[in-house]
Amino acid sequence: MSSIQAYDERLSVVIPVLNAAGYLPKLLDAIFSQRPVCPGEVVLVDSDSTDGTREIAGRYDRVRVIPAGRFSHGGARNLGAREAKGEVVILMTQDALPRDEDWLSALLAPFEDEEVAAVYSRQVPYPEANPMERYFLETHFPGGLAERRAKEHRKPLTLEQVFFSNVSAAIRREVLLEHPFDESLIMSEDQQFSRDVMNAGYAVVYQPASVVIHSHNYTLRVVFRRYFDSIYSLTVIFPRHDMGTSASMGFSYLWKEFVHMLTKHPFWLPYYGLYTLAKAGGTLAGHFAEKMPKRWARKLSLHRYHWS
Repeated sequence: MSSIQAYDERLSVVIPVLNAAGYLPKLLDAIFSQRPVCPGEVVLVDSDSTDGTREIAGRYDRVRVIPAGRFSHGGARNLGAREAKGEVVILMTQDALPRDEDWLSALLAPFEDEEVAAVYSRQVPYPEANPMERYFLETHFPGGLAERRAKEHRKPLTLEQVFFSNVSAAIRREVLLEHPFDESLIMSEDQQFSRDVMNAGYAVVYQPASVVIHSHNYTLRVVFRRYFDSIYSLTVIFPRHDMGTSASMGFSYLWKEFVHMLTKHPFWLPYYGLYTLAKAGGTLAGHFAEKMPKRWARKLSLHRYHWS
C-alpha cells in the first residue's frame, strides 16, 4: 500500500465476515489501493471467527472489527451501517475482490444524481468457476452501459425491476438507516432493500464499469438448499411470487441456459442435468417452506439458524 494514499472519510466499507483470513489480505489491499481516493475506513462485522481474521484486520490502521451478535444477512449489514462513520456505505462480501483500482470510483459515479440511493457492481467469475456459474453471472451482470431504474407506475414492483446485489454495492447511509434491510429475512435482503427504496421514490443503478471478481462452485446439496432459501425469501418479499411466477422465470432462463450448455459445454450436460434438478427441487420445496414443519425446513435450509 502506498504511504501517500488519499483517504475519503465520507466513505465506509462494511463487510460481514466469518473465518475470512484466506480472503482479507488481498481484499483489504485492493480496497486501500483504489484511485484517486480509497475509503476512510473498513468495518468488519465478525460472526465469531476462529481463524486469523481479527489478527489480519489489526495490521491495518483503518480497519475496525465489531461483533455481529446473532447473525442474519440483513442484521450484520444494518449493524455495520450504524457503526459506519461515512456518508456512503460500501457493502461487500468477504469473497468478492475488486478487479482493478477503478472499482470504487466507478461505483460512486452515479451518486452525482441526487435521486440515486444505491449502486451495485458487475460481477465476473473467478477462473475456476463452472460454466453454469459463468452463464449466470454473464446473464445477470452483463457489461455495457450503466442502467438506472426507478418506479414509474403504481403497480407492485417485480423481482426483475428491483434486482440488486450487495456483494458489491454503495448506498447512501442515511437512506439505509431510514430503509434498513429486513433482519427477519433468510436471504434476498438486497432485493427487499431495493424494492423499499424504489417504492420510496429513489433510483437504483447497475454500474458495470465497477467490477468485482466473485463466484461459487456449489455442490448439488448446497444448490438445492440455496434455492430453497431464496425462493422462500422471495415469496415473503413479493407475495405475488407464486409457483407460476417461478415456473415462468425458470423455464425462460432454463431454455437459454440449456442451449448455451449444449453448444458451448456439451461434456458438462450430465452434471448440468443433476444441477438443474437440484435447482428445481429447491425451488419447489421453497414454495412450501412456510407450510411444512419447522424441523423439515431446518433440514432443507442452508441457513438453519433461521428456523430455530
